[in-house]
Amino acid sequence: MSLSGLATGIARRIVPAAAVAGTAYTVAKSLAAFGGHDSQAKAASRGRERLYDTHIATTGMQKALIASGAALMAAGGPPDESHVAALGDATSNMFFDKMRRRMLSDPTGRRILRERPRVSFTEEQWEQLAQKPEGSFAHAYWRQMRRNNISWTTRSPVRFVDNEENAYMLQRHRECHDFYHTILDMDVSAVEELAIKIFEWRQTGLPVGLISSAFAPLRLSPAKRARFFKHYVPWALQCGSQAKPLISVYWEEMWDRSIDDIRKDMGVWLLPERNSITRAKKQTAAAASTET
Repeated sequence: MSLSGLATGIARRIVPAAAVAGTAYTVAKSLAAFGGHDSQAKAASRGRERLYDTHIATTGMQKALIASGAALMAAGGPPDESHVAALGDATSNMFFDKMRRRMLSDPTGRRILRERPRVSFTEEQWEQLAQKPEGSFAHAYWRQMRRNNISWTTRSPVRFVDNEENAYMLQRHRECHDFYHTILDMDVSAVEELAIKIFEWRQTGLPVGLISSAFAPLRLSPAKRARFFKHYVPWALQCGSQAKPLISVYWEEMWDRSIDDIRKDMGVWLLPERNSITRAKKQTAAAASTET
């Protein structure tokens, strides 16, 4: 049996455990929520006070249950943003140093930490993005969100991070995820989401990207898995390592800039084998064969 076949077999044995882990995950989150809202005085007496509006004080054991359950839930079924968010919350507490250093070493990063911008739009503001010129970052972002039928409102709040500034950094990172899709010209297919996760891990050092991409490729078809490891993984590792820190970009001030200029400034390059390019080539070839 090949190594990939063995790994696939192991994964198929592990995935049913997602149901058990999911129960533990749900119970842990329920207990955390109960302790986070109804028992704040008790939590405070134990040094676990509520640190920000959405914070839920949790013990190390609760975090471990949430992390393991969320990871297996994500591996055992279609991706769910809430599972990935819980996994990020529960595993990130010891890994913010790289992100903080990068932000504090950059003037814009420091300003973001001071001003605490949040990604949000009124209906009027959203429509204004659509009116921006072709080739602008604003129009590219609007088009990418519309093409993939996604919304900025779906990002889960941070709950299980036990430091207020760290919680903001993770929330900012989470809310900027769709900006990264736009800059990297990646859609929301399983392969491209995994590539983004690896890119983010190299950028921030947060383990959620690495954990998310550890077993999920085993759920891909053999052809997609081979394409993922041949093209996407090397690109994500190299581009994520060499590009400037995207967490220190004030994206809200970039709307009118050329998206190509932003990519150049950030040291980002696009993967030639990404879905938008291969899909366009297939459509062109299909149209040509129809004409003949």
